[in-house]
Amino acid sequence: MTMAAKSIQQFLASASAAVRSGLKSTASKILLVTGNESADLDSFTSSLIFAYLTEAHADCSHDKSISYDNIIPLFNIPREEVSLRPELHYLLARLKIPASDIICKDEFLSSIDTSKTDNVDVVLVDHNRLLSDLGDLFGSNVVALLDHHADEGSYPSAKPRIIAPVGSCTSLVVNYFADYFRISLDAFSVSDEKKDVARLALAPILVDTANLTSKETKEDKDAVATLMRVIKSGTAGTDDNQEEYYTALMTAKRSIDDFSLRDIIRKDYKEWLEDVGVRVGISSSVKSLAWTVKKFGFDGLKKGIDMWAKERKLDAFVFMDSFQDPEDGYRRDLLVAACSEKGNSRVRKFLDAAKTELKLEPFSEKDGLAIQSNDEVGLWCWKQKNLKASRKQVAPLIRQFMQE
Repeated sequence: MTMAAKSIQQFLASASAAVRSGLKSTASKILLVTGNESADLDSFTSSLIFAYLTEAHADCSHDKSISYDNIIPLFNIPREEVSLRPELHYLLARLKIPASDIICKDEFLSSIDTSKTDNVDVVLVDHNRLLSDLGDLFGSNVVALLDHHADEGSYPSAKPRIIAPVGSCTSLVVNYFADYFRISLDAFSVSDEKKDVARLALAPILVDTANLTSKETKEDKDAVATLMRVIKSGTAGTDDNQEEYYTALMTAKRSIDDFSLRDIIRKDYKEWLEDVGVRVGISSSVKSLAWTVKKFGFDGLKKGIDMWAKERKLDAFVFMDSFQDPEDGYRRDLLVAACSEKGNSRVRKFLDAAKTELKLEPFSEKDGLAIQSNDEVGLWCWKQKNLKASRKQVAPLIRQFMQE
């Protein structure tokens, strides 16, 4: 096992250096900890903290019987897409983590011998089925998973195998490593190392639960209380205010005004290839559909979706948003496009079911923009009144119809 890092920053720098120097030796045992392909704050943070506590604090290891030469927290996107996550860059700057130390998927795959993968064990966080090229390489190597999405039934022998409907997967990681975060109520001093880990863990929980006001569970509340106790112990930093932290993260997350439409689509994107050969992609945006249409035009939006569907070979595409409307408060919209003949009938069946379950309502003239469904070209736009249905609920529903 490599020497324990003193801080999470040092741990990540060391892991990154190992990847850059090459991990092709089949003699080395590797533990890969990876989040999902949307690579949001929750995936980044839960994978980094799980990897860090497994290596730097041996008593926290998920399996004390195995010694790993390298433990790698993987950011499950190519390096070129890191720039599309302004909230991540805010968090990295706050914790003094160089973006260059993040280990991206393309860099890891270039570092190893992909023809010999038996030496790589995999821990999944923030998803419970390994997809695409990583799934092809390591799908039979998953040894543990912690997730908050719908259970797809994979890896029944994983240990731990924790799937719970919490607001943020990072809450599960914090609770799993409760011994590390537990401090006495009268603790006067906690190490800066532990405080940084707590600040890191706090970020996605606040974002995913809107500062514990949406989709929050008891586990999320308990995790935030635990993390704030660590952060506030002894002398807290002058900027360690929970509300201000959440506001700063969300301000950064919404800073996509200069993004191209393609960048907006791929910023928070997930894709599934079903067993019947149908491929569906789902994008989530922090800006309203009205904002997107105003910026790119409805024809521009349709053209951008067509280009993305062709690039990704999609049969169906879903564009979701969640945002604060000045008049109506928290809002969601849903756009669904049929991108092939195979996708067309399946999408229409999905919409028949979704209209009721997601409480879909058409846009009206008072919305001021030409956001109208177009049955002829197979593109439909709706206001989604079921505000609790995020991608975690919508994805399993549309995938159900794609599998038929």
